[in-house]
Amino acid sequence: MQKNNEVYLLPELPEVETVSRGLKFKIVGKKISKYQQFREDLRWPIPTCMKELIEGTIIKSIGRRGKFLLINLDIDYTIIIHLGMSGRLLIYNPFDKYRKPSKEKEMGVFLHTLVKLGKHDHIKIDFDDGSQMVFNDVRRFGAIDLIRSEKLFFHKWLSKLGPEPLSNNFSSQVLQKKIENKKCSIKAAILDQGIVSGIGNIYACEALWEAKISPFKICSKMTEQDCYLLVKELRNVLKKAINFGGSSLKDFKSTGGELGYFQNLLSVYSRERLNCKRVLCKGKIKRKVQSGRSTFFCINCQS
Repeated sequence: MQKNNEVYLLPELPEVETVSRGLKFKIVGKKISKYQQFREDLRWPIPTCMKELIEGTIIKSIGRRGKFLLINLDIDYTIIIHLGMSGRLLIYNPFDKYRKPSKEKEMGVFLHTLVKLGKHDHIKIDFDDGSQMVFNDVRRFGAIDLIRSEKLFFHKWLSKLGPEPLSNNFSSQVLQKKIENKKCSIKAAILDQGIVSGIGNIYACEALWEAKISPFKICSKMTEQDCYLLVKELRNVLKKAINFGGSSLKDFKSTGGELGYFQNLLSVYSRERLNCKRVLCKGKIKRKVQSGRSTFFCINCQS
Protein backbone atom coordinates (compact mmCIF):
# COMPACT_ATOMS: atom_id res chain seq x y z
CA MET A 1 0.00 0.00 0.00
CA GLN A 2 1.42 3.37 -1.00
CA LYS A 3 0.40 6.82 0.23
CA ASN A 4 2.16 10.18 -0.11
CA ASN A 5 5.25 8.41 -1.51
CA GLU A 6 5.56 6.32 1.66
CA VAL A 7 5.28 2.55 1.48
CA TYR A 8 3.19 0.75 4.10
CA LEU A 9 3.59 -3.02 4.25
CA LEU A 10 2.05 -5.60 6.50
CA PRO A 11 4.66 -7.53 8.46
CA GLU A 12 5.09 -10.91 6.78
CA LEU A 13 6.14 -14.27 8.20
CA PRO A 14 9.84 -13.38 8.79
CA GLU A 15 8.97 -10.16 10.63
CA VAL A 16 6.35 -11.85 12.81
CA GLU A 17 8.73 -14.75 13.48
CA THR A 18 11.40 -12.24 14.53
CA VAL A 19 8.98 -10.68 17.02
CA SER A 20 7.92 -14.13 18.23
CA ARG A 21 11.53 -15.13 18.92
CA GLY A 22 12.16 -11.86 20.73
CA LEU A 23 9.12 -12.39 22.94
CA LYS A 24 10.21 -15.94 23.79
CA PHE A 25 13.47 -14.58 25.11
CA LYS A 26 12.02 -11.58 26.93
CA ILE A 27 8.61 -12.43 28.44
CA VAL A 28 8.12 -16.21 28.76
CA GLY A 29 7.79 -17.14 32.43
CA LYS A 30 6.84 -13.64 33.51
CA LYS A 31 3.70 -12.83 35.49
CA ILE A 32 1.32 -10.16 34.23
CA SER A 33 0.79 -7.73 37.09
CA LYS A 34 -1.18 -5.05 35.27
CA TYR A 35 -3.03 -4.67 31.96
CA GLN A 36 -4.04 -1.29 30.56
CA GLN A 37 -5.66 -0.33 27.27
CA PHE A 38 -6.22 3.23 26.11
CA ARG A 39 -8.85 2.75 23.43
CA GLU A 40 -11.72 0.32 22.87
CA ASP A 41 -10.65 -0.91 19.47
CA LEU A 42 -7.90 -1.22 16.91
CA ARG A 43 -8.99 -2.73 13.62
CA TRP A 44 -11.69 -4.55 15.58
CA PRO A 45 -12.99 -4.17 19.15
CA ILE A 46 -10.60 -5.29 21.90
CA PRO A 47 -12.21 -7.88 24.23
CA THR A 48 -13.64 -6.21 27.33
CA CYS A 49 -12.59 -9.20 29.46
CA MET A 50 -8.84 -8.82 28.83
CA LYS A 51 -7.96 -7.12 32.11
CA GLU A 52 -10.05 -9.45 34.26
CA LEU A 53 -8.73 -12.63 32.66
CA ILE A 54 -5.04 -11.98 32.08
CA GLU A 55 -3.92 -10.05 35.17
CA GLY A 56 -2.14 -12.45 37.49
CA THR A 57 -1.43 -15.01 34.75
CA ILE A 58 1.99 -16.24 33.62
CA ILE A 59 3.25 -16.25 30.03
CA LYS A 60 3.66 -19.94 29.28
CA SER A 61 4.91 -19.88 25.68
CA ILE A 62 4.96 -17.88 22.46
CA GLY A 63 3.88 -19.13 19.06
CA ARG A 64 3.11 -17.97 15.56
CA ARG A 65 0.56 -19.00 12.95
CA GLY A 66 0.96 -17.30 9.60
CA LYS A 67 1.19 -13.58 10.37
CA PHE A 68 -0.41 -13.94 13.81
CA LEU A 69 1.44 -13.91 17.14
CA LEU A 70 0.20 -16.31 19.83
CA ILE A 71 0.88 -15.59 23.51
CA ASN A 72 -0.11 -18.65 25.53
CA LEU A 73 -1.05 -18.13 29.19
CA ASP A 74 -0.96 -20.59 32.08
CA ILE A 75 -4.77 -20.47 32.42
CA ASP A 76 -5.16 -22.13 28.98
CA TYR A 77 -6.07 -18.91 27.23
CA THR A 78 -4.19 -17.50 24.25
CA ILE A 79 -3.76 -13.86 23.25
CA ILE A 80 -3.82 -13.52 19.45
CA ILE A 81 -2.13 -10.47 17.96
CA HIS A 82 -1.92 -9.21 14.39
CA LEU A 83 0.49 -6.32 13.88
CA GLY A 84 -1.45 -4.85 10.96
CA MET A 85 0.51 -2.36 8.87
CA SER A 86 2.40 -0.50 11.57
CA GLY A 87 1.95 -2.41 14.81
CA ARG A 88 4.94 -2.98 17.11
CA LEU A 89 5.37 -4.80 20.39
CA LEU A 90 8.08 -3.04 22.37
CA ILE A 91 9.69 -4.33 25.55
CA TYR A 92 10.98 -1.93 28.18
CA ASN A 93 13.22 -3.32 30.92
CA PRO A 94 14.43 -1.10 33.77
CA PHE A 95 17.34 -3.44 34.49
CA ASP A 96 18.90 -3.29 31.04
CA LYS A 97 22.07 -1.25 30.79
CA TYR A 98 21.55 2.39 29.90
CA ARG A 99 22.24 3.13 26.25
CA LYS A 100 22.11 6.60 24.77
CA PRO A 101 19.54 6.66 21.93
CA SER A 102 20.96 7.16 18.46
CA LYS A 103 18.15 9.54 17.61
CA GLU A 104 15.40 11.39 19.43
CA LYS A 105 12.53 9.20 20.63
CA GLU A 106 14.22 5.99 19.49
CA MET A 107 12.00 3.10 20.54
CA GLY A 108 13.36 0.09 22.34
CA VAL A 109 16.08 1.96 24.19
CA PHE A 110 15.58 1.07 27.83
CA LEU A 111 15.85 4.39 29.65
CA HIS A 112 13.00 4.47 32.14
CA THR A 113 11.51 2.23 34.80
CA LEU A 114 8.10 3.53 33.74
CA VAL A 115 7.21 4.03 30.11
CA LYS A 116 6.12 7.51 29.11
CA LEU A 117 3.29 6.52 26.84
CA GLY A 118 2.95 8.07 23.41
CA LYS A 119 -0.06 8.95 21.28
CA HIS A 120 -0.03 5.62 19.45
CA ASP A 121 0.63 3.35 22.45
CA HIS A 122 -2.71 1.57 22.78
CA ILE A 123 -2.01 -1.30 25.20
CA LYS A 124 0.50 -1.65 28.03
CA ILE A 125 1.24 -4.80 30.01
CA ASP A 126 3.31 -4.61 33.21
CA PHE A 127 5.18 -7.67 34.44
CA ASP A 128 6.04 -8.52 38.03
CA ASP A 129 9.77 -7.96 37.44
CA GLY A 130 9.20 -4.32 36.47
CA SER A 131 9.49 -4.80 32.71
CA GLN A 132 6.72 -3.70 30.38
CA MET A 133 5.35 -4.53 26.94
CA VAL A 134 3.66 -1.86 24.83
CA PHE A 135 1.54 -2.38 21.71
CA ASN A 136 2.17 0.66 19.52
CA ASP A 137 0.17 1.01 16.30
CA VAL A 138 0.15 4.30 14.38
CA ARG A 139 -2.38 3.29 11.74
CA ARG A 140 -4.50 1.09 14.04
CA PHE A 141 -4.79 -1.76 11.52
CA GLY A 142 -3.54 -4.21 14.13
CA ALA A 143 -5.79 -6.49 16.15
CA ILE A 144 -5.84 -8.36 19.45
CA ASP A 145 -8.15 -11.07 20.76
CA LEU A 146 -8.33 -13.60 23.58
CA ILE A 147 -9.57 -17.17 23.26
CA ARG A 148 -9.45 -20.47 25.12
CA SER A 149 -6.37 -22.32 23.91
CA GLU A 150 -8.34 -25.48 23.11
CA LYS A 151 -10.39 -23.48 20.59
CA LEU A 152 -7.46 -21.52 19.19
CA PHE A 153 -7.31 -22.99 15.71
CA PHE A 154 -11.08 -22.68 15.32
CA HIS A 155 -10.77 -18.91 15.72
CA LYS A 156 -12.05 -17.04 12.66
CA TRP A 157 -8.63 -15.49 12.06
CA LEU A 158 -6.84 -18.85 12.03
CA SER A 159 -9.31 -21.52 10.96
CA LYS A 160 -8.95 -21.01 7.20
CA LEU A 161 -5.20 -20.46 7.01
CA GLY A 162 -3.22 -22.64 4.64
CA PRO A 163 -0.14 -24.64 5.66
CA GLU A 164 2.99 -23.00 7.03
CA PRO A 165 5.48 -22.63 4.15
CA LEU A 166 8.39 -23.89 6.27
CA SER A 167 6.51 -26.94 7.56
CA ASN A 168 6.30 -30.49 6.23
CA ASN A 169 2.64 -29.82 5.44
CA PHE A 170 3.66 -27.63 2.52
CA SER A 171 5.27 -29.14 -0.56
CA SER A 172 5.31 -28.72 -4.32
CA GLN A 173 2.63 -31.39 -4.58
CA VAL A 174 0.43 -29.57 -2.07
CA LEU A 175 0.89 -26.28 -3.91
CA GLN A 176 0.14 -27.79 -7.31
CA LYS A 177 -3.01 -29.46 -6.00
CA LYS A 178 -4.26 -26.20 -4.52
CA ILE A 179 -3.69 -24.11 -7.65
CA GLU A 180 -4.19 -26.53 -10.55
CA ASN A 181 -7.68 -25.28 -11.41
CA LYS A 182 -7.20 -21.62 -10.56
CA LYS A 183 -7.28 -18.95 -13.24
CA CYS A 184 -5.51 -16.27 -11.20
CA SER A 185 -1.80 -15.46 -11.38
CA ILE A 186 0.69 -17.48 -9.37
CA LYS A 187 1.63 -14.39 -7.38
CA ALA A 188 -2.00 -13.82 -6.38
CA ALA A 189 -2.23 -17.48 -5.38
CA ILE A 190 0.76 -17.49 -3.02
CA LEU A 191 -0.52 -14.27 -1.42
CA ASP A 192 -3.79 -16.09 -0.67
CA GLN A 193 -3.47 -17.00 3.02
CA GLY A 194 -5.80 -19.95 2.46
CA ILE A 195 -3.29 -21.53 0.06
CA VAL A 196 -0.15 -20.89 2.08
CA SER A 197 0.06 -18.77 5.22
CA GLY A 198 2.43 -15.93 6.01
CA ILE A 199 3.55 -14.94 2.51
CA GLY A 200 3.27 -11.25 1.65
CA ASN A 201 4.25 -9.00 -1.22
CA ILE A 202 7.98 -8.70 -0.53
CA TYR A 203 8.72 -12.40 -0.26
CA ALA A 204 6.35 -13.37 -3.06
CA CYS A 205 8.29 -11.09 -5.42
CA GLU A 206 11.64 -12.33 -4.16
CA ALA A 207 10.80 -16.04 -4.39
CA LEU A 208 9.32 -15.73 -7.88
CA TRP A 209 12.47 -13.94 -9.04
CA GLU A 210 14.69 -16.62 -7.51
CA ALA A 211 12.63 -19.32 -9.24
CA LYS A 212 12.66 -17.42 -12.59
CA ILE A 213 8.86 -17.56 -12.73
CA SER A 214 6.74 -14.72 -14.05
CA PRO A 215 4.46 -13.34 -11.33
CA PHE A 216 1.75 -13.11 -13.99
CA LYS A 217 1.84 -16.79 -14.96
CA ILE A 218 -1.61 -18.35 -14.68
CA CYS A 219 -1.81 -21.02 -11.98
CA SER A 220 -3.20 -23.69 -14.28
CA LYS A 221 -0.08 -23.28 -16.45
CA MET A 222 2.31 -23.99 -13.58
CA THR A 223 4.23 -27.21 -14.20
CA GLU A 224 5.42 -29.71 -11.60
CA GLN A 225 8.94 -28.28 -11.99
CA ASP A 226 7.64 -24.72 -11.55
CA CYS A 227 5.94 -25.68 -8.30
CA TYR A 228 9.04 -27.48 -7.07
CA LEU A 229 11.27 -24.46 -7.74
CA LEU A 230 8.81 -22.00 -6.24
CA VAL A 231 8.37 -23.94 -3.00
CA LYS A 232 12.14 -24.37 -2.74
CA GLU A 233 12.78 -20.64 -3.22
CA LEU A 234 9.95 -19.58 -0.92
CA ARG A 235 11.60 -21.58 1.84
CA ASN A 236 15.07 -20.29 1.04
CA VAL A 237 13.97 -16.65 0.98
CA LEU A 238 11.94 -16.94 4.19
CA LYS A 239 14.75 -18.69 6.08
CA LYS A 240 17.27 -16.09 4.95
CA ALA A 241 14.94 -13.24 5.91
CA ILE A 242 14.35 -14.74 9.36
CA ASN A 243 18.11 -15.08 9.88
CA PHE A 244 18.49 -11.36 9.12
CA GLY A 245 15.60 -10.23 11.33
CA GLY A 246 13.10 -9.50 8.58
CA SER A 247 12.77 -6.41 6.39
CA SER A 248 12.34 -2.87 7.72
CA LEU A 249 11.00 -0.85 4.81
CA LYS A 250 9.02 1.48 7.05
CA ASP A 251 7.45 0.57 10.37
CA PHE A 252 8.78 -2.83 11.33
CA LYS A 253 11.09 -3.10 14.33
CA SER A 254 11.83 -6.02 16.61
CA THR A 255 10.71 -6.17 20.25
CA GLY A 256 13.83 -4.27 21.27
CA GLY A 257 13.32 -1.54 18.69
CA GLU A 258 15.98 -2.86 16.28
CA LEU A 259 15.50 -2.65 12.53
CA GLY A 260 15.61 -5.77 10.38
CA TYR A 261 18.41 -6.07 7.81
CA PHE A 262 16.97 -8.17 4.97
CA GLN A 263 15.78 -5.07 3.06
CA ASN A 264 19.45 -4.52 2.22
CA LEU A 265 19.61 -7.91 0.51
CA LEU A 266 16.48 -7.73 -1.65
CA SER A 267 17.09 -8.88 -5.21
CA VAL A 268 14.02 -7.48 -6.93
CA TYR A 269 11.57 -5.83 -4.56
CA SER A 270 11.59 -2.01 -4.76
CA ARG A 271 14.38 -2.05 -7.41
CA GLU A 272 12.40 -0.58 -10.30
CA ARG A 273 14.50 0.38 -13.35
CA LEU A 274 17.67 -1.10 -11.84
CA ASN A 275 19.69 -3.88 -13.47
CA CYS A 276 18.76 -7.45 -12.61
CA LYS A 277 21.13 -8.88 -10.01
CA ARG A 278 21.28 -12.29 -11.68
CA VAL A 279 24.67 -13.04 -13.22
CA LEU A 280 24.62 -12.83 -17.05
CA CYS A 281 21.08 -11.43 -17.11
CA LYS A 282 20.91 -8.08 -18.88
CA GLY A 283 17.33 -7.35 -17.94
CA LYS A 284 15.89 -4.45 -15.98
CA ILE A 285 13.57 -4.62 -13.01
CA LYS A 286 10.08 -3.42 -13.80
CA ARG A 287 7.25 -2.45 -11.46
CA LYS A 288 3.64 -3.17 -12.33
CA VAL A 289 0.52 -2.82 -10.21
CA GLN A 290 -1.11 -6.22 -9.80
CA SER A 291 -4.31 -6.63 -7.78
CA GLY A 292 -3.62 -3.32 -6.03
CA ARG A 293 -0.04 -4.24 -5.09
CA SER A 294 3.29 -3.35 -6.64
CA THR A 295 4.87 -6.32 -8.37
CA PHE A 296 8.59 -6.17 -9.12
CA PHE A 297 10.08 -8.54 -11.70
CA CYS A 298 12.84 -8.86 -14.27
CA ILE A 299 11.60 -8.34 -17.82
CA ASN A 300 14.21 -10.79 -19.10
CA CYS A 301 14.71 -13.78 -16.80
CA GLN A 302 11.09 -13.87 -15.58
CA SER A 303 9.49 -13.52 -19.00
